[in-house]
Amino acid sequence: MTRHMTYEQITYQAANLVATITLNRPDKLNAWTQKMDEEVGAAVRAASADDQVRVIILTGAGKGFCAGADMSLLSEISQESAPRAGRFLVDTEMYGADVPADFRKKHAWFLSVPKPIIAAVNGPAVGLGFIVPLYCDFRFASERARFSVIFSRRGLVAEYGLAWMLPRLIGVPNSIELMFTSKMVDAREALRIGLVSRVFPEENFLGAVQEFARELATTVSPRSLRVMKRQIYTGLLQSLDEAYEMSVEEMRGSFGTEDFREGVAHFLEKRAAAFTGR
Repeated sequence: MTRHMTYEQITYQAANLVATITLNRPDKLNAWTQKMDEEVGAAVRAASADDQVRVIILTGAGKGFCAGADMSLLSEISQESAPRAGRFLVDTEMYGADVPADFRKKHAWFLSVPKPIIAAVNGPAVGLGFIVPLYCDFRFASERARFSVIFSRRGLVAEYGLAWMLPRLIGVPNSIELMFTSKMVDAREALRIGLVSRVFPEENFLGAVQEFARELATTVSPRSLRVMKRQIYTGLLQSLDEAYEMSVEEMRGSFGTEDFREGVAHFLEKRAAAFTGR
């Protein structure tokens, strides 16, 4: 069964345990607006709450992933003597009580979503369009993808936690080069430095990403992914002692779950897994 939701600046489709969210302003290279921000947030929350969705894909319509913040928005901000604080905040009511304060931030809140998010970068990803994929769990690129931080060429800075997240993904030297120069890097270079983990041919790019997502959704435990994701990103803020103790607590908790029993049973019975996420 395929489910659609109606939005103005994105599209949403859920089928085969995978939700695909598509930025849909192709004539503007999917430049990010306040409306798009609200709709992406609503769509991700809907996918997160849907028991029939196990993996989320975020991609762009047309020839680009996202050209960054819409220039009309940047022009508006440039005329403000003191930009409104609300531009940088997220409605905290979207979070559960167990979400750490570090993740209650615009764009960074993707790290608290209990399901894998795949950024399927199908073309240029610039500025804010560069940042959003950093907070996804996978970054896959089409051969025609291009990436640029761009902020140093706009008189801006490392926005939305970029200076914290990017070095953790590609290291300090690579981060300094991308951030200081605002140079454009292609998919091959992005793969070499670890900005993306896979590059797919342009032809049927989204189909290849969806195939990966479906395999992830059906062959491994959703509960395992949920807990591991929390361990990984919480671990970035922990000492080894804290992370180790957390792993012991989570390991003990896993032994009584349906997915643990199924994980053993399907292996012994030599059949496909039927995980429930519980």
